[in-house]
Order: sequence, then structure tokens, then C-alpha cells
Amino acid sequence: MNYTRVFANGHSYFLTLVTYRRQPFLTTHIDLLREAFRQSSAHYRYRIDAIVILPDHLHMIITPENASEYPKIIHYIKRHFVYGLPNTVKQTAKLLLTPSQYRRRHSGIWQSRYYEHTIRNEQDLHEKTVYIRNNPIKHGICDAWDKWKYSSFTRRSYSPEYDNNHECQNKPLHNTNTHRPEQPMSY
Repeated sequence: MNYTRVFANGHSYFLTLVTYRRQPFLTTHIDLLREAFRQSSAHYRYRIDAIVILPDHLHMIITPENASEYPKIIHYIKRHFVYGLPNTVKQTAKLLLTPSQYRRRHSGIWQSRYYEHTIRNEQDLHEKTVYIRNNPIKHGICDAWDKWKYSSFTRRSYSPEYDNNHECQNKPLHNTNTHRPEQPMSY
């Protein structure tokens, strides 16, 4: 199957990154993951519109200034995270690899691929935002979205226009003022 990624400047992307064999260590090493995001934003210009980090995967919507760079952004985040992990974690992860994966120098930390979806319109943005917000509930981690601390949805940052009971209310789909934030997004 030939898969062609869509690189559309001005569009946002819904992305899912999953650990290899769903090993639950993203929240255990949250400071390292946050640093990986900080480092990637120093090299690439993009905005994180929504994010949730669970122990074994993360979902996010990003809007890169240059759409062709979002695979590089993902690669940078994943690589920086792997390099920063303690050797004991990396060695334990390698024990789960097949001989073929080991020969190809797979890290055993992340799944090789990731899911990507180009946000097409306001309804699509709304659906993916609600999905991200409610993901900790879906996985039984908490009973309310605002109780999960590894999310961009907190009482102080949540906008009600993305609530299940509301339609998106005149929010621009794409912000043309993509910039490197002075302060990293809280998640």
C-alpha cells in the first residue's frame, strides 16, 4: 500500500504517537517528554492546539508553519525522548524486540509509525479536539477530563466552544500567526 502524506500549509494535523507494545512510560518520564517538545519547538515553528498524554500514547493537534516539516517535528520529539531515557529503560525495551527489529536498530520505545490526519474544516477540528479532551476518560484513567493533568484541557485553558453541547463558535480554523511560544504549553 502506497501512503501519501498531505502537506497543506495553513492546515492543522491530528497526530497519534504510541509507545512500542504500549509500554506505559510517557507520564513516568513526562519531564523528558516536555523537554523533547521544547527542543523541537526551538528547531521547528509550530503551534500545539490541543494535546493529551497518556501513559502509552499521546494525541495532539499541531499547526506547523511549514506543513512539510511535521514529520520532522515528530521524528525530533521521538528521538530526543529516546536519547534522554535512562539506559536501564532503553535496555529493557530492547528485550521486547524481534531479532529483525534489533538488527535494524529499532529503539523499542516508540512504534515505528504514527497516525496522521489533516484537519479539513471546523467540524473536523471540533471532533478531534473533543476526542483529545475525552481520551483519558475513554481509557478509564479518570472520570472527568479536567482531572487529567497531562492535557492542554484544564479549567484555566479550556474554551467552552469545544464542549460537546456547543458548536464551534466562530473560532478561526487556522491561525496565520504561527509562532514559537514564549512559554511552553502546559500539559
